[in-house]
Amino acid sequence: MARPQNLQRKPQLLAGILDYLQDKNLAGLSFRSLAEGLGISSYMLVYHFGTREQLVAEIVAQVQAGLAAPPRAQMLQLAPEGFREQMLRFWSQSMTARGRQLQRLGFEAAMQDPGGAFGNHSADLYGGWQDVATGWLRAKGLGPETAEVEGRLFAAGVHGLLYEHVLTGQTQQTTAAFRRLLDRYLSYAQSSPRLEQ
Repeated sequence: MARPQNLQRKPQLLAGILDYLQDKNLAGLSFRSLAEGLGISSYMLVYHFGTREQLVAEIVAQVQAGLAAPPRAQMLQLAPEGFREQMLRFWSQSMTARGRQLQRLGFEAAMQDPGGAFGNHSADLYGGWQDVATGWLRAKGLGPETAEVEGRLFAAGVHGLLYEHVLTGQTQQTTAAFRRLLDRYLSYAQSSPRLEQ
């Protein structure tokens, strides 16, 4: 009779894998190297993840969950100060060593498979940010064209600064730029609504 799977073990393994990948990349990842690094048997990885491709997909899903935009419905109800607080909280988490590592792994996964499953996940992740940024401005009275352009600029700016942080590690400088970007974005909602014809 087969032993029942420990449902807590897989999340524990994923957390350990993300810690292990702090200074490594996905391209060179194998069950053997990972098992040796974690001090476990490769059988355990096969048991919980099946194939290397499934393992990488689970890693990417875990990474994406940590990078996702806050829930749209929640964000659309926020006044500018509440929106600012949420964005600063997200940014603060992103500036930690673990946050930077998640960003690096997310970018790596998207670049390894730009048109495939991982690239599509990244496009969905970016689209979620753009949707929140555009939707929030629309909820504050901006016309669709202005809201779409400004939402796109904000989402692109956030992701560009996160990528800069991965490359440079300059937390103070990228945070200053993010605060300026956020102030500029919020200024559209704090001025009188610009409704388009």
